[in-house]
Amino acid sequence: MATIKDIAKAAEVSIGTVSRALNNAKGMTQETRERILAIAKSLNYQPNLQARGLVGGRPNALGIVIPQMHEIAFSNPFFAEILIGIGKKAREAGQYLVFSIAGNESYTRMFHQHLVAGMIVLANRIDDPWVEEAYRSKVPILLIPGNLPPSNIPSVDFDNIDGAFQAVDYLAKIGHRRIAFLSGPANLKFGIDRLTGFRNALKKNGIPNQKDLVWEFDATQQGGYKVMKDLLALDVPPTAVLVLNDFSAMGVLRAAKESGLEVPRDISIIGFGDVPFASMTDPPLTTVREPFHEMGYRAADMLLKIIEGKKLSCRSVRLPVELVVRNSTAPPGKSKRR
Repeated sequence: MATIKDIAKAAEVSIGTVSRALNNAKGMTQETRERILAIAKSLNYQPNLQARGLVGGRPNALGIVIPQMHEIAFSNPFFAEILIGIGKKAREAGQYLVFSIAGNESYTRMFHQHLVAGMIVLANRIDDPWVEEAYRSKVPILLIPGNLPPSNIPSVDFDNIDGAFQAVDYLAKIGHRRIAFLSGPANLKFGIDRLTGFRNALKKNGIPNQKDLVWEFDATQQGGYKVMKDLLALDVPPTAVLVLNDFSAMGVLRAAKESGLEVPRDISIIGFGDVPFASMTDPPLTTVREPFHEMGYRAADMLLKIIEGKKLSCRSVRLPVELVVRNSTAPPGKSKRR
């Protein structure tokens, strides 16, 4: 592969002059710059991004850490939708993306090996020790959705409390009194905040907080299917279910149908996210719409500001959500099972 030395020899200029031309630095005429760039193109020159970071600059890459198993990271559309927003901002800023999935090593490694200039930890766990270690080590880092207060690590999140409140308040207003919540893992902030909104809505509508209707699970489609089967085996099953995400809600829908129930006549189901397939399920899924692309874009924009040493106007961004009512919810009917 051609090197800067090859370009300098062909152009009969110094290596420093070639470097300035390639990096669009000042100190040369436009004619010289264009001639050097043309020679670089003819030689098929490709910059060594890692070497550039070692020489004194910083890598033109942002790290994306997904501390989930591969089968979850690549199957749940939540991740893909947020990455669309991150990728858009990265392209605008001339940045590449470097991925680390389900690793059991320190997040600082990517940074100290000059692979990335900073990193976004996507769907971070509140008990993840690598997050605090990276922040203490001055690694530019941003979390989605963030840690619980009083953490000072920059983050971008949805208004999960309000989203769950909107969903349960709506169910209560159309007559449901026995509402279940599939909250996901206990160490995930998404579920913790949504449980708060769930309970707030129950209290507002005078519905007792029924502990047998709040279930933790692994936030997968199969996990939603299994826990829904258990819910329906209760002596008094729920008439409505709020699910942590749309992906798991698909499993919940299947479990309800296999149990002989008709959605929404026998049971109402609400998801979270409004990912592309949510309107394509049978019936179309009522869900809490989250601005995934905006979240990804804002997260990448904030991380770039952190990398550049700029002061953030707000270290914890919370984006609004809205309830989208479709055909998977209705007033409680007379179920064949009940």
